[in-house]
Amino acid sequence: MNAPNQTFGNWRHILGSLTLAVLLEQLPWTGWVLALRPDFVLVGVLFWALHQPARIGFATAFFLGLLADFQDGAVFGQHAIAYVIGVYLVLFLRLRLLQFDPFRQAAQLFPILLAVQLTVLLVGWLAVNPPGGLTLLLPVLGSTVLWYLVAGFLRLWHGKGLQDRA
Repeated sequence: MNAPNQTFGNWRHILGSLTLAVLLEQLPWTGWVLALRPDFVLVGVLFWALHQPARIGFATAFFLGLLADFQDGAVFGQHAIAYVIGVYLVLFLRLRLLQFDPFRQAAQLFPILLAVQLTVLLVGWLAVNPPGGLTLLLPVLGSTVLWYLVAGFLRLWHGKGLQDRA
């Protein structure tokens, strides 16, 4: 009897956090805060792809990427392709990532987040015009810090310390 309620609860947490990520993207960001703003939707998708790979996968990443394209007014499919590449890399490195504490997880996720942002830039460059500068790569730093904060909070929430002990 508890299995269906637990399943619904997991879906509720997943949908709630992804909805929150989409709403955070809608806040009026300006200046340097806009340049450093993490990609909340990407971090949410990668987090759930890491922790619930049977529920969140390529189709969800593609759909949320199309939603991000619609929100940003970008080339349709630009974020979708990049999000799918990010989910693929996280699933490929899943067992490795789950062994690390939040700081090392964030360090391992930095190149993945950078690859996703470079894919967004490349697709936008091929479809429309070259980017204005490398400031478009700054959200990678914000997303890495956000990953560390979320992973650290959840680790503390479950009663574990922030550092692994051998």
